[in-house]
Amino acid sequence: MKTILAAAAVLALSISVPALAQQPNWSQPGDYYAPSKTGDERPTSQELNQAKEGDYYAPGKTIVEQPTAQESQQNRQGDYYAPRQK
Repeated sequence: MKTILAAAAVLALSISVPALAQQPNWSQPGDYYAPSKTGDERPTSQELNQAKEGDYYAPGKTIVEQPTAQESQQNRQGDYYAPRQK
């Protein structure tokens, strides 16, 4: 088992090491953007109001269902399972 793990480790290293050993080519310039003046973004009055109030939805009419007589009786008795014969 240890030899299989060792062989797998050697195989994994033989694949990954050449990729890591490559020297980066610094002669090619990358993307460079000169710094520029950026303005401050000011929030609109609507955005300020929404941030102040947060996400709010007016409550709708909710209907609370009352349990039936059978459900109430079952809740009072609890769950009961008759013993099984072996």
